Amino acid sequence: MKFSYMLHNKDGRGRRVPRGQAWQWVHDLENMDHLAPILEWMQARVVVDQLSLLNVYLDHTEITAPKNAEISFPCKAQIVYSRITKPDRVIEMKLAASNSSPHH
Repeated sequence: MKFSYMLHNKDGRGRRVPRGQAWQWVHDLENMDHLAPILEWMQARVVVDQLSLLNVYLDHTEITAPKNAEISFPCKAQIVYSRITKPDRVIEMKLAASNSSPHH
């Protein structure tokens, strides 16, 4: 199952993504258990690096399944969907990397 999101540094405050750029992470998840550490990492990047969260995608069928009802993260309300913002860099995370938090 694919999970993707972009982190955008539109005002230059964060250091992880260069000023004015949007980077997209694409994860190929084996199962939903691998999602929690990714959400924690993503939340930290939004808060600590002061980045905007854009175009979050996770298979709708999986995320809305009753067994996954508890999945949530604090920055969920801050997601912006944009057809204009294109990623300057796409980072494909390998399945093995999904087993732990991303370290970029």
